[in-house]
Amino acid sequence: MANQRCNLCKVEIESIEGLPDRVHFSNGPAGSRSKLWSRVCRFLDNPEKQKLCINQNADLRGPEQQGDAFPDPPSMDLDSGKA
Repeated sequence: MANQRCNLCKVEIESIEGLPDRVHFSNGPAGSRSKLWSRVCRFLDNPEKQKLCINQNADLRGPEQQGDAFPDPPSMDLDSGKA
């Protein structure tokens, strides 16, 4: 499989035979297809855009791994009366 570039989010997916695909994001270190799914692709709610997404195949991306999704923000006490 050759390298692919997504026309929606502009990431490049590098495919090397025998190794997991590497996703090159516009910012930050390279990651996996499951990280791309967790942070970007799963939020596509328009069927037309889903058809254009190159990361819709669950077999290629595999299960979500720990650290793929953005961490939850820290909780804030909004009732404390402090601004």
